[in-house]
Amino acid sequence: MTCETANTINQILDSAAAEGRSSLLEHEVYGVLNAAGCRTPAYLFVKKGERPEPRALAALGGGAHVMVKVVSPEIAHKTEVGGVKKVANEPAAIAQTIEAMLAEVPARQARVFEAHAGHGPKAYEGLAGGALESAIARDIRGFIVVERIAFEGEGPGSETIVALRHNREFGPVLTMGVGGVDTELLGEACKKGEAVVSASAALPAERLLAAFRSTLAHRRLTGRTRTAQKLVDESAILATLSSFQRLATCFGRDGEGEGWTITELEVNPFGACKGELVALDGLLKFRKRAPLPLARPLSSLDAMLQPKSAAIIGVSSKGENMGRIILNNLIQSGFDSKRLYIVREGCEEIAGIKCVPSIRALPERVDLFILAVSAEQVPGVVEELVEHDKAVGVILIPGGLGEKEGGEALEGRLRAALHKARTTNMELVAVGGNSLGIVSKPGRYNTIFIPQSKLPLNNKGRSNVALLSQSGAFMISRLSKMAWLSPRYAVSAGNQTDLTITDFLRHTAKDPEVRTFAVYIEGFKDGDGLEFSRAVEEIVKGGRDVIFYKAGRTAEGKQATSGHTASLAGDYDVCEAIVRGAGAYVARNFEEFKSLMLISSLLGDKSWSGRRLAAISNAGYETVGMSDSLRGDGWNLSLAPFTAETRAALKGALVKYKLDGLVDVRNPLDVTPMANDEANAEAVRAFLADPTVDAVLFATIPLTAALGTLAHELAAPGAIINRLKELVQSAAKPVVVSIDSGELFDPMAKACEEAGIPTFRSADEACKALGLYIEGRLARG
Repeated sequence: MTCETANTINQILDSAAAEGRSSLLEHEVYGVLNAAGCRTPAYLFVKKGERPEPRALAALGGGAHVMVKVVSPEIAHKTEVGGVKKVANEPAAIAQTIEAMLAEVPARQARVFEAHAGHGPKAYEGLAGGALESAIARDIRGFIVVERIAFEGEGPGSETIVALRHNREFGPVLTMGVGGVDTELLGEACKKGEAVVSASAALPAERLLAAFRSTLAHRRLTGRTRTAQKLVDESAILATLSSFQRLATCFGRDGEGEGWTITELEVNPFGACKGELVALDGLLKFRKRAPLPLARPLSSLDAMLQPKSAAIIGVSSKGENMGRIILNNLIQSGFDSKRLYIVREGCEEIAGIKCVPSIRALPERVDLFILAVSAEQVPGVVEELVEHDKAVGVILIPGGLGEKEGGEALEGRLRAALHKARTTNMELVAVGGNSLGIVSKPGRYNTIFIPQSKLPLNNKGRSNVALLSQSGAFMISRLSKMAWLSPRYAVSAGNQTDLTITDFLRHTAKDPEVRTFAVYIEGFKDGDGLEFSRAVEEIVKGGRDVIFYKAGRTAEGKQATSGHTASLAGDYDVCEAIVRGAGAYVARNFEEFKSLMLISSLLGDKSWSGRRLAAISNAGYETVGMSDSLRGDGWNLSLAPFTAETRAALKGALVKYKLDGLVDVRNPLDVTPMANDEANAEAVRAFLADPTVDAVLFATIPLTAALGTLAHELAAPGAIINRLKELVQSAAKPVVVSIDSGELFDPMAKACEEAGIPTFRSADEACKALGLYIEGRLARG
């Protein structure tokens, strides 16, 4: 966007702000759109009390009719209150329509506000009846007389909505799709991504267009329907999206310097006319540009996650309090006791660790400092750390700083201390408050305040996962359930007063040993969602996986907007679209999160080349169930056809193990309960050798006497688990297992996962997890 164009838009926003307005009138919106490069109808603004001049009306195109619209900063949905009329293009008819609107619109709008108490403009709070109508009439600025455009095409999809909205977490977001009066209805009726899509407006216009292609609106506009009537070329769509992208670049972000941020710009609809998209209705809201937080010294995370020295405050000398549990975990993790200190007055040592009477008395600036004291003590401790420069990385364990009523003052002092550290170029950074702790395998420490008797971490398990969670409870419950996992990093970020989830994602991404980043978030800090999505994109481009779960999917914000956009794409929808668009796996529930994390960690380095599945079971119901589970919401597996060589090998195996009289060669393959360990393994071996097979599912009902599946049988070299382990380790293709039986076979499931094979307790769950993971890998191209 040129300086001249930006200046034109700034002048419009400046003029509105000078009148105390934070929204534009419709003709002002047209001015912004024109300046940005969008086509709008010709229009004439008629001030309240004036009459349109015939010569001015002649400039509206000379059509038989024009559209007359009421102009008021407080009337958003004009059509609903009779504020939009088609009128003969004659001065007398237009003047008569304006007079009728002045008489009728205030009363109709008053009834709407009264019927939706609490959702009207603040200026009208406490008003009703005639007083409310008078206030509405007073705020009518005038009317615009608009050229009536003959749009091409009819029905859903021929009208398009394009909206730019500033999202607190992700910055400028573009929502686009089916427009018109049925926008919300179609949004509810269609599958996600068909009615509307959202994407970060920071993306190039070509990628915005690629996202728009999934919608019914794109199909209708470009003629990909039964009638094949093309309304516009893709170049016209790209031009419109480029205009919005330029607006987002200049006016969509917060940051340093003075200026304006567009918080909402919605055009509904754009219609097609002579190969162009023409804006019909528009609204625009704006505010002053807000500053972003000071940059954090992220290089300090090197010392924080791989510290050579550490200190802890809040350790009991007698009882097992929170601080003492953390101390025990540090010691048991093998942290260097010679450079581990306890800040506690009146003690020389606790559990063999040296005590110092105060923060000032620490013999060195420590790389890691853990606060395990009450919330009331936290600000004072951090102030001392800053005053004496005694720490690089700080873990704030206590809650109640900002998330609890009455904690605002404490959090204010904490933020002031951190701000002082920033402005004096101190290296100090902090995680929390309300952090449950951190596990860092490279740093040889565990500061989780859960005793190892209740959360024994597996030191020999798969160590290629960074588990980053805003919720400490979510983090430890995942660790407790995943006995196969020895996390390389597990970080409880708490309320992100300073360091954010994105900071830890970027830093742990530097570690080449991590291939799976599992992230649970309840909310991003201002602007941090956009940075998070950028970090995700970089990680995924490097061939690694991000598994993501976003909590909080409520829709209260849908009623807080004057346009349609928030009702079509709420905050969760925006988050999901942008993070998924960056390449992350977005889990819809906790089970999906666990399953995707399991497959990624254990099999992510395998060859994921397609959707063709080979499946085997010793139970007929499972083969039927697997076939029924090939497709679902978000996945679309198919059954591999098998080559002639594979069919011959499978037939030979059935003959060899005297199963040919019971079953035929098919996919899924039912080997019946009579098949032993070797027969099952031979079938899996044939699957893996077949070039038409992309993935293998081994499902079993382990109760049959033919298989060695009990705990005392698992160590035998010929047991199915050991045969599978050998096959999986040597194969390039992924193999997953289903064990659909009770707790007696938990040891078998655990042994499978310890052998590096993702294991599920039902075949349909295995199909779903495998399918979802495959779709994500194939989407990368």
